Amino acid sequence: MPNEPSCSLLIGGDIAPMRESGKSLMGAAAPLFKAADVATANLEHALARSGKLMKGKPFFHRGHPELVAGLVEAGFDVLTIANNHMLDWGEESLFETMQVLKKHNLPFTGAGRNLEEAAAPVVLERKGLKVGVLAYSSTLPMGFPAGEEAAGVNPLRAVTAYRSAPGRDANDYPGVAPEIVTWAVPEDLERMRDDIWALKRMADIVLVSQHWGTSMTPRVNDFQREIGHAAIEAGADAVFGGHQHVLSAIEYHKGKPILHCTGNLIFDKFEPFFTGETLKTFLFGATLTKEGLKDPYIVPCKCGVGEPCQVLSPGEALEAEIVRQINDLSAPYGVKLERKGGRVAILPPA
Repeated sequence: MPNEPSCSLLIGGDIAPMRESGKSLMGAAAPLFKAADVATANLEHALARSGKLMKGKPFFHRGHPELVAGLVEAGFDVLTIANNHMLDWGEESLFETMQVLKKHNLPFTGAGRNLEEAAAPVVLERKGLKVGVLAYSSTLPMGFPAGEEAAGVNPLRAVTAYRSAPGRDANDYPGVAPEIVTWAVPEDLERMRDDIWALKRMADIVLVSQHWGTSMTPRVNDFQREIGHAAIEAGADAVFGGHQHVLSAIEYHKGKPILHCTGNLIFDKFEPFFTGETLKTFLFGATLTKEGLKDPYIVPCKCGVGEPCQVLSPGEALEAEIVRQINDLSAPYGVKLERKGGRVAILPPA
């Protein structure tokens, strides 16, 4: 249809700035985000000075409120804030972050003063389309999940169990590695389905952010696929994930993309367990229409650690390595990457 409404989408990974200034935070990625009709990413931690560090947190970080200038400069349209660092300094720090984002007219979803607020979607109107965004976290330190009267992030809990691998009973094979089994908590999964179904009644396009997976591994857990498939079957047009710090697969379900992890886009605290793999990241772009996402592509980037993130050019060794790696990770799901017209296009399964 020649007059079909459409708009452009650009999604980035996890953003955790801790530097002195937010100026040029996103580097050459800023004009790409600014040019998109819908630009989004996950703000991985609080931008605040208030609050008290939560006890028992082995890894923690936050940035000062003035760093919001870098997010404004990049022109983000909505930020997701459902993750495992947003409450590192407690509720007070979360509330200050929310105030900072509101003051600078940056819509957000995924955390709030209670579960109702944390689960509230953002709906944007762009070029004749209504685009709804929801955010959930399966990585949930103690005290992080929002409740009816408790501040926190929008939870989608997962259960982990261990069982003997087939044919390798622990009594016969002492010390054998167990098989890991994961699944989503049924009531949380049902609540997500209801949220998506309700949002789809209001919006033409529904995008769902999931903070999930296992840190420092590209492995796709069973609970991720369960959640991703359930989201799409409930009406989501795309699911985009993060938390793992490393690249993971791109999957399709019923013709809709599931990004299992796009990597760290800005992460100023280089954790002791980080490696060169944590520098690999990509942006995901597509055209939004009432039928869903069209012409998906990736933009390989290098994570910014104390400096702007870098948009990589074709021919650079790291750019080629990112494309190869995503191809390899996505191959089991029938997804391929192919260079087309100056872009790295995503080819869904035939």
